[in-house]
Amino acid sequence: MPQTLRLRADVEGALVEALPMLRGIDADGALCWLIAASVCDVDPIGPLALTAPVVDPETGEVVTPAVVDERYHLNIYPAPLRLGADPDAWAAIVAAADPFTVPDIANPRRRRQV
Repeated sequence: MPQTLRLRADVEGALVEALPMLRGIDADGALCWLIAASVCDVDPIGPLALTAPVVDPETGEVVTPAVVDERYHLNIYPAPLRLGADPDAWAAIVAAADPFTVPDIANPRRRRQV
């Protein structure tokens, strides 16, 4: 079973350039990520919180702000059993994503909605 790809780039544009096959046009005519592509699902995250803020329970004031990785993050979930899924198309996505793939993430990211 193919693994989820967790990607990180300095800016979103780097991933847009590397993965044009995962881009489309929304109802307003703007370019966007294809959340459900033919061979995978895409979860655009953007900046990623590495730690949660510490909040004083009595005042609600933030005592310690969250630590945020401001780089652009994107998860790609394979869908090999999807009707029409092309293994060669998945291989092309994996190859294009390789320079941005983060092999080990210490904190959880968004969970895939099923």
